Amino acid sequence: MIKMKNDMIAVIYLQPDQVRMRIVERPDFKIINNVQSGSFQIDTNGPTANYMANMEAIVDNIEGFKELARDYQVKNILFYGAREDLDEVTASYVRDQLEVRTGLTIEWLNNNQLMAELMSHIMTTLPDFKKMSKHCLYLLSIGLDSTTLAFFHHDQFEASWEIDLGGAHIHQLVERLNQTTTNPNEIIQDYINSKLEYLEPELKRHKKTVLLIQNSATLNARYIPKHEHLAKLPRDQFQDTLKHMLLTSDNYLQRYLGVNQQFPYALPNYLVIARMARIIAPQSIYVTDLSTMGGLSTGIAVDNTDDQQKRDNMIRTSADNMARRYGVDPSHSDFVTRFALQLFDQLKPIHRLNNHYRLLLEIAAKIDDIGNFINQEGHYRHSAYILEANPLIGLSDQDNRIIAEVARYHSAEVPTVSQSHYRHLDDDLQLPVAKLAAILRLVDALDDSRQQKISQLRLKLKGQRLVIKATANDDLVLEKWSFSKKSQLFTDVFGITPVLKEKEGR
Repeated sequence: MIKMKNDMIAVIYLQPDQVRMRIVERPDFKIINNVQSGSFQIDTNGPTANYMANMEAIVDNIEGFKELARDYQVKNILFYGAREDLDEVTASYVRDQLEVRTGLTIEWLNNNQLMAELMSHIMTTLPDFKKMSKHCLYLLSIGLDSTTLAFFHHDQFEASWEIDLGGAHIHQLVERLNQTTTNPNEIIQDYINSKLEYLEPELKRHKKTVLLIQNSATLNARYIPKHEHLAKLPRDQFQDTLKHMLLTSDNYLQRYLGVNQQFPYALPNYLVIARMARIIAPQSIYVTDLSTMGGLSTGIAVDNTDDQQKRDNMIRTSADNMARRYGVDPSHSDFVTRFALQLFDQLKPIHRLNNHYRLLLEIAAKIDDIGNFINQEGHYRHSAYILEANPLIGLSDQDNRIIAEVARYHSAEVPTVSQSHYRHLDDDLQLPVAKLAAILRLVDALDDSRQQKISQLRLKLKGQRLVIKATANDDLVLEKWSFSKKSQLFTDVFGITPVLKEKEGR
């Protein structure tokens, strides 16, 4: 029997190509054991996340992981899975089958959540990150289904782009081209160029730019020393290897590169890195073996406050970027965000929502008006479908949907059973959406003129009335009219009638 460690947790992470488990000891997150399965089969003609076809292998490995966890007397096992391109219905089927066969309930994480975990982990764990990102740093993470590029400046996350360039997808294209042409490499390079070309105008070139490559097993194996997590990539060697890959056979390259498990994705990875380096023109290129599993086992799974703060700031930054992109009035957005959070904090005994909903309200307040970019008439509906098509980094599918629905109902429409979008929300989401929309709707009315006349709010609950005293530097005739129209939802949801009283400012 292995000696029991204090306060240990096991994290299982399911990906389309393998499943891993890490046992960590808290509070220092020391890795006690780290195991992984062999490679699963990925259908070259179907979705990347083909968990159904690999169910037997997945279950067998998880049962082995559970036995190992028992040897360590670990009682707390958390199970996460990469959602990838899995549709919602299939994801529910896979979840149910895994729960029946393993007794564990999987929590699906979308790519935006996984990237936020990875980035916060790298920022926290990599000792050189602050120095490397002092000027400009691009983090390129090459996944199976897609590739993500993130930009950092002065140790702070500033932007990210999800690119339809996953290693498995490119490999699938190579397989199909091999059946029709003797040399598909030129076509593959053109394909990669077409996916990256639109990004070029958005990317900044600076003399001291750093490119950091993550999730490239081939580069990790060749360049990162044992017990290290970072290595500088020699450009000459990289270019020479790429030339070999384009000209020589797979068998030779497999021996030359010294990797087996991810070999099919080696050429796609090299080609994406080479093209990205030409676009960014970095001064230095580094590789890191820090992984999403590291982010899960030291972040979300153990409620790491530092990592959570970094993730929340990424979410806020993404929302701010979206607001700028769609021309949101920053003064109005700041006003609404400020007072919406004040109402949320002071009305906690009434709404009884936790601080995660506070974050969702904050994000909704920042971007509820993005629909004006399309048309001011019905802008709330436009805001909703823009948000549905542009999920924010770090948020779950459910969180993104809540924000989209709160934006939909912040202005004219109200969340009732007659509204199809509201009617089709899960039952446990309907009330939180209505509560957040009621608060946001009330505050939005207080700046209906878009002149930020109000400098201070004071709230007092008197029986079934919520008295809001507003200190203003101008008359609030328009705001009072709008308030009287928009306050009904608040009354319907909370059973309390808001009353606006004006107090003249100095």
